[in-house]
Amino acid sequence: MKRMVVDKNYLESEDLRAYLAESRDNFAVVTDYAQLEMLKGNALVNILKSTEILAQYPKQVLILKPIDVISGMKGKKKGRKKRFTSGRATRSFRKWCRKRTRAKAGEKRLQQQIIDAGKEAAAQLADMLENAQTFAENIDEATKRFTKEELEILRQHKPLPPDIVVKILEGTMDLAKQFFALHSDIGQLPSSEELPHTFIFRFSLCAYLHALRWAVAGGAKDARLERIRNDIIDVTFAAYATCFDGLLSKDDMANELYENADFLLKNAYGPGKK
Repeated sequence: MKRMVVDKNYLESEDLRAYLAESRDNFAVVTDYAQLEMLKGNALVNILKSTEILAQYPKQVLILKPIDVISGMKGKKKGRKKRFTSGRATRSFRKWCRKRTRAKAGEKRLQQQIIDAGKEAAAQLADMLENAQTFAENIDEATKRFTKEELEILRQHKPLPPDIVVKILEGTMDLAKQFFALHSDIGQLPSSEELPHTFIFRFSLCAYLHALRWAVAGGAKDARLERIRNDIIDVTFAAYATCFDGLLSKDDMANELYENADFLLKNAYGPGKK
């Protein structure tokens, strides 16, 4: 069984249809952030467009639990994919696929449900926009430990010497400590055995790699908040993908974050995806 995380742009790609049609053992993993993006803008039009391919393969779609639930889970490597997946939400999606045709045909009650969901998604995305400024400010702070020479190595995509890898992992740990401390259900770092298998650690790694990417480009202070919010979503997709079998995305940055994070996880902590 192959379980690949899909982002919004890939949901509308014929490549997704080819992936699902190739084998019944190929599954599309849909995150809560992907659902938010499906509902962004004209919710009724966009959700029908984004689920057109998925609705043709409903038994090959897995819906994840909300990010606040997943981030509070212990770092047990065994059974992680199953624990992250919501059986209830997955079953609900399959039922919704049968209703989708009626909504597309004009059933007002179902259309109104989608419109209401779109309003909730818009509110959540607005909250993320408020937090984007803090995220942008933290980018410069997080990468201060790197010299100009080291940033030049990163800019040129040269093989990373051990001391840079160590700095990346140290920076990741600093972020992870902050995120764990803020989480109401955790409050402290888990054991060294559990840590690399927690979602918070993997999100921290992808977030730190994202910060380095901005540092190489000269910083994010002048970036539009919408851009930073979209980056946060890409960071989340990459982190989820390290917990499953990979990422299906047309976004260069999301793919780069996932590939680099997966490489570091495998080399620093053993196989990262299984």
